Amino acid sequence: MKEKNVILQPAKKNRRKIIRSIIQLVVVIFLAVVLIKAVFLTDKRFAEAVPLNNKDGFIALSYFGVSRNDSSKYVSKKNLEEQLTLLEKQGYQTITQKDILDFYQKNKPLPEKALFLSFEDGRTDSSIFAQNVMEKLNYKATMFTYANKMDTRDHKFLKPKDLKLMEKSGYWELGSNGYRLTYINIFNDKGQSLGMIDENNIPNKTTIEYYNHYLMDFIRNQYMIPSETRQEMEARIKKDYKLMQEIYQQEFGEVPKAYAIMHANSLYNNMDPLVQSVNDKEIKDKFRMHFNLELSAYNDKDSDLYNLNRLQVSPYWSTNHVMMKIKQASNQNIEFKIGDPQLAQKWQTINGAAEFDNNEVTLTSAPSSEGRILLKEMMPQQYNVNFTFKGNVVGEQALYVNYDEKTNSYLRIALVDNELVVSEKLPASDIVEKARFPLNEIKWNEEEYAFNKATVYTYQDTQKGSRIVEEEYPRNLTKNRVFNITVNKDKIKVDVDHVLSETIQINPGLHGSQIGFGALFSHKDTSHEQYADDIYDTIIEDILITDRKDQTIFTNQYTNFEKVKHKSTTLFNHVVDFFIETF
Repeated sequence: MKEKNVILQPAKKNRRKIIRSIIQLVVVIFLAVVLIKAVFLTDKRFAEAVPLNNKDGFIALSYFGVSRNDSSKYVSKKNLEEQLTLLEKQGYQTITQKDILDFYQKNKPLPEKALFLSFEDGRTDSSIFAQNVMEKLNYKATMFTYANKMDTRDHKFLKPKDLKLMEKSGYWELGSNGYRLTYINIFNDKGQSLGMIDENNIPNKTTIEYYNHYLMDFIRNQYMIPSETRQEMEARIKKDYKLMQEIYQQEFGEVPKAYAIMHANSLYNNMDPLVQSVNDKEIKDKFRMHFNLELSAYNDKDSDLYNLNRLQVSPYWSTNHVMMKIKQASNQNIEFKIGDPQLAQKWQTINGAAEFDNNEVTLTSAPSSEGRILLKEMMPQQYNVNFTFKGNVVGEQALYVNYDEKTNSYLRIALVDNELVVSEKLPASDIVEKARFPLNEIKWNEEEYAFNKATVYTYQDTQKGSRIVEEEYPRNLTKNRVFNITVNKDKIKVDVDHVLSETIQINPGLHGSQIGFGALFSHKDTSHEQYADDIYDTIIEDILITDRKDQTIFTNQYTNFEKVKHKSTTLFNHVVDFFIETF
């Protein structure tokens, strides 16, 4: 038998190799077709006749990259399409760099709802996955690029031949992020100086505690004392702009009109005055506009052409989160995505915005206030509710029971920064905390922590060690929490993940019979993080509400057929993503 197995083993291996090769070939062909269709067979964009009556301003959105599916670093193609499609539906028209120049320099009006759309870092995946969306909407965008990536073999970045083809299609304009993406004055979490390193050569980004970008400061020694004179600093920075200028002129015959320095918000704010002076002169000498800020989505008629804003969209924001950001910045009338209208009509939105999509409800808060929805159907005295909270750990995800809208009274069971907090609010009274229960610790990787690293810092700051606090979770960390809750007339039993189980007495003064959900940003001070935000999304998945006879009152769970279909689609997407990343 052993001898027979030895003889058959090579045949099995060969069969596996053949099957694997066939699968790889099919996936590669599929990806090639997608790539060719997305990049090389673009239609010509047509110019639309749009009324020009806006003398107030425009919004600007920016994306660092676009991925095929969900990613911790880049916005997915699906989310990009949803966000831009909703804006197009509301009448937003993309504007060009020339439109912006004419608006500020010639007082020429813009479309009523004007949008400047851009993608940063000159990434190939952005052009591939955004192209079809641009064609569907007849949108135009600026692709910001790094000049020194033009002649590298790194296929993650677009090359001149790609960019020329994109410009020729009419859907794209060229912008610049500068010459290079290089970090200076780097310190690790042990307080050791690492000097200057190109972005591609950093061995482990999770150990980097402080850094600055190449144009942002003097080069400094291990004690944060300048190691170059003013003249040397000026010559170094001027050389960077000159190298950038030479490459663009050689490849495209001109330097792009639009610039977005890395990193944002430092120039004209907290940059060393001597460094600021040379940057200011070089930028105004070589570019005609500068998107220097990422504080807001809106630029009004009085904005400085060399200090413009753009909203850099975070990968984990929902579509309604982006809409809420635009509304917050511009005060324009914004429509929110509703999703399934049949599910949506069963709920009342008290504050914020809610999207109903298959087995998920995405609830987005308004800035600095709670998003809240209520089920319109009244609850019996006894019922069960099961669901999963899937929002970020840092924030508040709440369930409301015994809710009375007229008296604004309720019992609130909430996940608050990875604790279960039970509160009650009686009629004409303030909210009072009844109980607090810690949940099991969440394991997370330091890569989850997105520091606002490029900032002003001193030598003393660099010697304080890691800013990561073990008990503090990063704002962009997610964790699924499964709830099974039984509500009776006088008490409520709460089970979380089949680990925490608690019974809470219901105050007899609570007479409401509605159920609802809430979402609220965390008030924790996380200003040292990149993604600090006063708008919060929670995702409520697989809601099932049943009465004591197990009759369904409400559900958004998949049917068995829908569940199989969803899992099959998810599996296929994971396989395709694997081959994209591997090959």
